[in-house]
Amino acid sequence: MAGIGLVLGAGGMVGQAYHAGVLAALAERTGWDPRDADVIVGTSAGSVTGAVLRLGGSAPDLAAYMADEPVSPEGRVLFRSFGDRRRDLPPFTLAAMLRGWRPPSGRAALAALRRPWAIRPMLAAATLLPPGRIDITEHTSLLDRPDGGRWPEGFLACAVRRADGRRVVLGRPGSPTPSLGRGVAASCAIPGYFAPVPVAGEQLVDGGAHSPTNADVLLPHRPDLVVAIAPLSAHGGRARTPDGIVRLAAHRTLHRELSRLRQAGAKVLCFEPEPDTLAVMGVNAMAEDRAPEVVAAARAEAQRRLEDPRLAIRLDRLSGRRLVTRVA
Repeated sequence: MAGIGLVLGAGGMVGQAYHAGVLAALAERTGWDPRDADVIVGTSAGSVTGAVLRLGGSAPDLAAYMADEPVSPEGRVLFRSFGDRRRDLPPFTLAAMLRGWRPPSGRAALAALRRPWAIRPMLAAATLLPPGRIDITEHTSLLDRPDGGRWPEGFLACAVRRADGRRVVLGRPGSPTPSLGRGVAASCAIPGYFAPVPVAGEQLVDGGAHSPTNADVLLPHRPDLVVAIAPLSAHGGRARTPDGIVRLAAHRTLHRELSRLRQAGAKVLCFEPEPDTLAVMGVNAMAEDRAPEVVAAARAEAQRRLEDPRLAIRLDRLSGRRLVTRVA
């Protein structure tokens, strides 16, 4: 197939706010409704945003919800079912990460022996870290309320199998298809913080352990345009922030994935936080109180970027693809 692929990367609550601001700016500038993306690939926080879009939440309503502002009458029923966006989660503690490390499984050790050059530090950590104690499914089960947890068409959520670090793409043919809430929980289960989520007999954890974006999952779909939003990256890979090294790694991973998509013929429209937005985002991805300011900063940043005349062809494609494949 050809069409529009939407990539929504990892980034915690702050990342969800960044998604919301960028998507709202896109809708305002082009008239494109991100609910009409042919395929949505979500990783961690991106899986939450993607699920909300597939359940019928609009970009303006998503931005309003994250900014603690009133949503439209159309979105009121959906967002009321989610309740207050602020969730009481216990603070992350380093002490919890120092106990309970486990040796690699036989599958993980064998994979490392076969392809030592392919070892990714984050994946290795995901298989070795102690399991977290917080059950994230208690929070994501809210996503099952609008339609009983049916998995939406054209929605892919990326997770990682804890036993051997292999990526699992939920919603793809041949992969497990849990309820929407459970699948999103698996994609968001940060190793060492959230408890692994059982799906089809396997323990799954955060898909960001494989890649903060997993844009290459779109390759079999052959999109002609990819819209990628990467909250954990940094524009140009440069971030003068304490997490600058992490953001540089995320930037490089994303652009390797996008390079493969370009080679396959896709045009790419990519959004990564710029310095002004990074200053608002801070380094605590779970800082819920920053959401209104992050939405505003991301929206303004995206609006500036969309004025670039070099993006005209990509924006024309978005403007011409309205109301194509709404999946609610």
